[in-house]
Amino acid sequence: MNTFIYRSKFPINKEILFRFHEEPIGFQTLVGGTKGIEIIQPPKSLAIGEEVIFKIRIFPFWKTIWIARHIAYQQNHFFVDRQEKGPFLKFQHTHLFLDGTDGKNSCILSEEIEINFYLWPLSRFFIFPFLYFMFRKRHELTAKHFGVKEELIFCRYS
Repeated sequence: MNTFIYRSKFPINKEILFRFHEEPIGFQTLVGGTKGIEIIQPPKSLAIGEEVIFKIRIFPFWKTIWIARHIAYQQNHFFVDRQEKGPFLKFQHTHLFLDGTDGKNSCILSEEIEINFYLWPLSRFFIFPFLYFMFRKRHELTAKHFGVKEELIFCRYS
């Protein structure tokens, strides 16, 4: 029950969707305009060992540094980043790019976060809306970039 999953179907080829995440425009589109996040060091690539550093606002008067490192990568299939330093006890984010039911005309982006926070399992109820709205926005921005509409197919803890 410590994995949050947000999964959407996109009417585009998964290789194209993966390339969007690999290129700087993907990171800038998904993170650059987010309120409360200051990018200190963007990733140069999705390569294993690549580091990302943010300053994030937790509350109006509390900011913290969040460092994430890419720990796994298989082109056109997945990449994984893990919090090295930040507000969570555990935050490991897997981005899975799955074939859609329409062959090459669609794909599924599944974002799976292994998460732990203080006072878990109570805090999971407070964190869920934050994760839901964040990933809904990210998937909307991704679809907008391609001029398509995403379809939410799954969102919950597992």
